[in-house]
Amino acid sequence: MKKTRRTSRVGENVRDALVEVFRHDLKDVQVGMTSITGVDVSPDLHYARVFMSGFKEDETKQVIDALQNARGKVRHFLGKRIRLRYTPELDFKYDEAPERGGRIESLLAEINRNKQENDSDKDDDANDES
Repeated sequence: MKKTRRTSRVGENVRDALVEVFRHDLKDVQVGMTSITGVDVSPDLHYARVFMSGFKEDETKQVIDALQNARGKVRHFLGKRIRLRYTPELDFKYDEAPERGGRIESLLAEINRNKQENDSDKDDDANDES
């Protein structure tokens, strides 16, 4: 979805309101250790994609499935907490960005380790030739 200043601001408001809905209003879905990593709102503000992540991937995906099934109820409570002309339709998605970021960081750390080992080997070879 296209990001504008307006959709970003509305997305932040929706995220904050959803946190309150999860904490206080939604009793039948146990959110556990999942968190909302971002909310993308469509330019017409009719649709919102909610990205979530957590410590355990399978547990987080189960929570997302439960929220998908209860999204009408979540939308109802969301409408009471935000002041928009139209409460957006919600679509909950698993956010893979933190995992990808962690994998990239580990690969970069491995590359740096290999580079340092190669540099130290070259220094040892240079000292042997002297």
